[in-house]
Amino acid sequence: MSARLPALLATLLMSVTAMNANHAQSAVQSPAADSAERKVLLDAARTPLEQRLHQPVLLVVDQLNTSGDWAFLQAHMQGAGGKPLDYTGTEYAEAAQAGMKSHIYAALLQRSGQQWTVKAEAIGPTDVAWGNWATQYGAPAAIFDH
Repeated sequence: MSARLPALLATLLMSVTAMNANHAQSAVQSPAADSAERKVLLDAARTPLEQRLHQPVLLVVDQLNTSGDWAFLQAHMQGAGGKPLDYTGTEYAEAAQAGMKSHIYAALLQRSGQQWTVKAEAIGPTDVAWGNWATQYGAPAAIFDH
């Protein structure tokens, strides 16, 4: 029996390692461009954004990752018809005129039941505003890394 123990332990260790590798790969997903999940996530992010900017906004996705009940979106904002977003008439107008606003949008979303809601957002950041969101909100760090 003692001769089989090292082989059994080696097999067990390889199995656990493989399971962890598979879990790490499947833990973060990126919804397909034409998927219903992606549309729901983008709509959940866009609706409050359009209310704050007082205009329609097109989100051109750079990164959209989900894990469990969390999602991270990083996108470029465009105005109607794909035109550059205009901050005029928004609370961001002065900062935009001073060159302190980008056209980047980042959002951390959380699902409760079937509803996704924005837990944190960065509108026009000029730096990585989401660097501490994993810690601050308890979201999986891996969704920010892909």
